[in-house]
Amino acid sequence: MGVFLLSSPAFLVFFSFFTFCLLVDPVFGITRHYKFDVKLHNVTRLCHTRSIVSVNGQFPGPRIVAREGDQLLIKVVNHVPNNVSIHWSKVTCYIW
Repeated sequence: MGVFLLSSPAFLVFFSFFTFCLLVDPVFGITRHYKFDVKLHNVTRLCHTRSIVSVNGQFPGPRIVAREGDQLLIKVVNHVPNNVSIHWSKVTCYIW
């Protein structure tokens, strides 16, 4: 009796539909890719030249655009001889 139930087409259709509904994320977002190259740049202000850390040649760094449900894949390449820490302000992160 149990073997017949598992092999019936109606059960397979119901099981497939139920599994699909559980696995699909209810919010359909897109994946946004960013690449950040962290480098030192010389900047002259008021006749003084200083080295600053910039991201993709910009200070402050580039803007990240995302909507609710989007996934962000951010690759950071450090070209500076020192370790660099990036602070994401006003960002809610869900790490799974």
